[in-house]
Amino acid sequence: MVVLQDEMRRVLDATRVLLDEYEALVKGDKMQVSSALVKVKKAEEDVVTLRSALIRELSQVGTLLVNREDMLRAAFSVESIFGHINGVAFKMSQLSRASAKNRKYREAITNLLGLLIDGISKLNESVRALSVNSDQSMQMAAQVKQIESSIDTMYRGHVAMTMKTATNVKELIVIKEVLESIEECADAMLRAADASTILALGL
Repeated sequence: MVVLQDEMRRVLDATRVLLDEYEALVKGDKMQVSSALVKVKKAEEDVVTLRSALIRELSQVGTLLVNREDMLRAAFSVESIFGHINGVAFKMSQLSRASAKNRKYREAITNLLGLLIDGISKLNESVRALSVNSDQSMQMAAQVKQIESSIDTMYRGHVAMTMKTATNVKELIVIKEVLESIEECADAMLRAADASTILALGL
């Protein structure tokens, strides 16, 4: 369980880096943007290492742990969030400073990132609670679902706004892809919350 919690903490740390990256884009700080991308990549490598350690631990326990498949499912679900975090980080790095500074786009992206960080924080709490209070874990997972629903609604509104306000095709494509990548990350977050709930039910 400790390894799974460590994985989740890395995911939360990487998600917070996304907001730092966006602020660096607004400032035109290319070095800080590059640093953010490196931090996200390093966190992902840490999670891969932790997941491998978890697999070794579960194989040594053998059939003594009845919910080891649920544990693995949760670990893989948490790890899969990273593919989407990387996608958000990369796509944001392709934004021009002018687009990043645009008030409407900035508000849209930072609001979605703020909700995503809130959701990942709740997921982190859900995973941490697995070892002490399964009911609390499920309650946190339910809150993750509510946040994901809010992200989905906000995403659709922001995409509609982008379609109306984009000044050129390139701007439209890049902004739309950034918004989509955040929404896809939220979907992966929800799948991990579902896996956490299944694991909590078996404890």
